[in-house]
Parts: sequence; C-alpha cells; structure tokens
Amino acid sequence: MLGTLERALSGVAALCVIGLCVVITGTVLSRGLLGWSIPDDVIIVRELMIGAIILPLAYVTSSRSHIAVEVLYNHLGRRTQLCLMAFGTSFGFVTLLPLLYAAWNELLYALEAETYFFGDLELPEWPGKLAFFVGLFFFIFRLSLLMASDLRTAWNGEGSADNAKEL
Repeated sequence: MLGTLERALSGVAALCVIGLCVVITGTVLSRGLLGWSIPDDVIIVRELMIGAIILPLAYVTSSRSHIAVEVLYNHLGRRTQLCLMAFGTSFGFVTLLPLLYAAWNELLYALEAETYFFGDLELPEWPGKLAFFVGLFFFIFRLSLLMASDLRTAWNGEGSADNAKEL
C-alpha cells in the first residue's frame, strides 16, 4: 500500500510539472503576444514547484535513487558498507524530524489563520504547505523503514542493504 501511495504522490508531482509548463508557457506567450500576464503567475509557479520536488521523495527513497558517492564506498568491506548505509539513513531520519515538525506547525498556522498570498487572486497558502507536509511525511516514513532495515542488516552483517525495497 505504501508503494501505491508513493506512486500516487509521484503522479501528482508529474501533474505539478505539467502545470508548471502550462503556466510558464502561458505567461511567456501572453506577455509576448498580448502584453499581459497570468495573474499571480510567480506564486502559482512557486507553489507548483513544491509539489514537483517534495512529493516524489518517498518514491525516490524507496528505490534508493539518491545521489551517492561510490568512489571510496565500493572499495570498502561489505560490513563497513552496511554500517555506512545504516548511519546514512539514521542520520537523515534524525535530521529531518525537526523539519517535519516545523512543516506541521506551518500547515496548522496557515489553516487556522487562513493566510493567503497578497496578489490579484489572493490564493490561500495552505495547499502548498499541505503538499510540503505530506511529501515530507511519506519521505520520512519511508526513510524510517529503510533505517530499520539498514540497522538490522548492519547488526546481523548479512543480507543486502536494499532489502527495505520490499517493505
């Protein structure tokens, strides 16, 4: 089920990218041909970028598709590699928890105070904050599963560090 949610979030991120293309192209064409622009285009683009970047993080994490430096890593022993994987996922998990807490507080504030962007359309702030929180939540949840798997694998010293993909 988590994999299905991750793929759905990636699909929403793809829709955000399509939305970015439409808004940016529309703005360029309307400014060039008609002399006017889409109202609040900068705000719309900024909010769509949040979804395009944050929402697919859980999916990327599940397939361990992050950027990795393997120049030295490949020359280390298997046990050391497993310990480094466990350290990396644990460090990432711990460092992202305060960010999740802050995202939750910002979302609550935006909902309670009904904040909006100052512009022609007076768009509400909560959709972007919700997308950020949801994307970050599932990213950290997937990271916690990987962390548990990596710690177990490093402790036992056997198996593959990629076994959390099956979770």
